[in-house]
Amino acid sequence: MDCKLMLTNVFWFTAGGSGSVGLMAIQAALNAGADVSATASGWGLQMLREKFPQVTGFDYKTDDITANGAVYDAVYDTVGSERVLAASFKATKPNGHVLSIVARSHRDPRFVHFFKQASGETVQTLLDGLSSGRFISVIDSKLPLSADNVRLDYARLQQGGVHGKLILTVG
Repeated sequence: MDCKLMLTNVFWFTAGGSGSVGLMAIQAALNAGADVSATASGWGLQMLREKFPQVTGFDYKTDDITANGAVYDAVYDTVGSERVLAASFKATKPNGHVLSIVARSHRDPRFVHFFKQASGETVQTLLDGLSSGRFISVIDSKLPLSADNVRLDYARLQQGGVHGKLILTVG
């Protein structure tokens, strides 16, 4: 399936680039022709640099994405903290947009609450991208399905630091 949106000469930034939503956002932006940057740390930053060398990676623990001023046309926030949202607005051009899947509203007119319900077309696009190799999925961990492992994975999600998919297997 051809990408419907072309982002040539667009500077795209994803906050939380090594999580599963961030990874798909990065790949969609790359496939649309955008110049892409993202934040991650530790293992996640290393993974981004290895799998996506064309992406400019920033360590969210030490790097300041606002240091160069407002350089991004679009910032996609998958984190949702006040600190990340404030930095996102500082790094976004005056006519750009800050899209968030976490924050529900903001007084800045550049803010867009971006939560798209999965449709058959969206799922098919993702499946086509995965089966063709245009998109990859990163697996953080695989554990047998049990109540203890569900609690463990949920706790990890709440604490942050999950990079890719958490998989619970049956059988």
